[in-house]
Amino acid sequence: MISTLPKEEKQLTNIFDVAKKANVSKSTVSRVFSGSRHVSEKSRQKIIAAADELGYMPNILARQMRQQKTNIIGFVATSYYPAVGYLLSYITHIAEEKGYSVNVYFTKDKEQELNVLNYLKLHVLDGLFLVSTRNGWNTIKEFAKYGPISTWRRIDSCSIYSSYIDHHPLYKQILLYILNTYDVDNIGHILNDRKKSNTKARIKAINEFEHDYPCVNNDWQLFFPEQGGAGKQAALTYLKTINPPKVVLAYSDYVAADFISTLREHQVNVPRDVKVFGFDNSDFGKYMNISTVDTHMEIQAINCINNIISRLENKKFEEIKITPRLIIRTTC
Repeated sequence: MISTLPKEEKQLTNIFDVAKKANVSKSTVSRVFSGSRHVSEKSRQKIIAAADELGYMPNILARQMRQQKTNIIGFVATSYYPAVGYLLSYITHIAEEKGYSVNVYFTKDKEQELNVLNYLKLHVLDGLFLVSTRNGWNTIKEFAKYGPISTWRRIDSCSIYSSYIDHHPLYKQILLYILNTYDVDNIGHILNDRKKSNTKARIKAINEFEHDYPCVNNDWQLFFPEQGGAGKQAALTYLKTINPPKVVLAYSDYVAADFISTLREHQVNVPRDVKVFGFDNSDFGKYMNISTVDTHMEIQAINCINNIISRLENKKFEEIKITPRLIIRTTC
């Protein structure tokens, strides 16, 4: 006999099955499927595993919307720094204009990030924008079949859209500008995590520059996994360095500003004693007149959110071309 139960009742039966399988209450299952954080990690994992085993694919608004969309896009970062705030502002504004809301997640480890990725699988979220990641891209790619994922990080993938800037030619452009403008034989570098693609691109640029111009020393290199505190720590290291570089390149304006402020607290004159370059043309660079590179972060955000929404609505995606530019300011 073929069941004639309405779809609504089947959904209720399924959610009870998941609760029974995970040995939790129906309300706990509902909180997980609605994206609530008020559930222990142990219970959350049990529920996700049970739903996966039973083949339960819930949709929060399936009872209300025939198109079965939540109209919610996830914004995922590992920590907060100024660029995260800029990106969140851009993406939230664009999403709201197009009828979407944005849920923000800061993940402290791989497990928390996997929980957010599972929200795509459970249809709690329609799509994801990744500012930074805990898991490797191969792991993340497995979730792209459940919904569109985009990032401003550099990744060449058929399943994940990336609106990235190639830092290799930009960094070489800065190095050549310094070579042709200042009488220096020593350049310092404050860099991000060695494993990140942008850092690898910058190191490649440094190595090529050293090969072409061996008279310029680039050995002063510091690496930091996060922006918070990086500028200050770099400045304290600089102050202890014998014959420190006369020009220092930082991987963001925020880090450059922190570096400059700390040096000035220790009576180092910037730019007389050391010239500092930033990267990204953020408000920190503008307010402190730091020479920098405008990477058009807003356009990166626009491309990423438009790609997600275009795929959700089966519309043609039109990417905006990004042309970075070197901005030279005099104060720093």
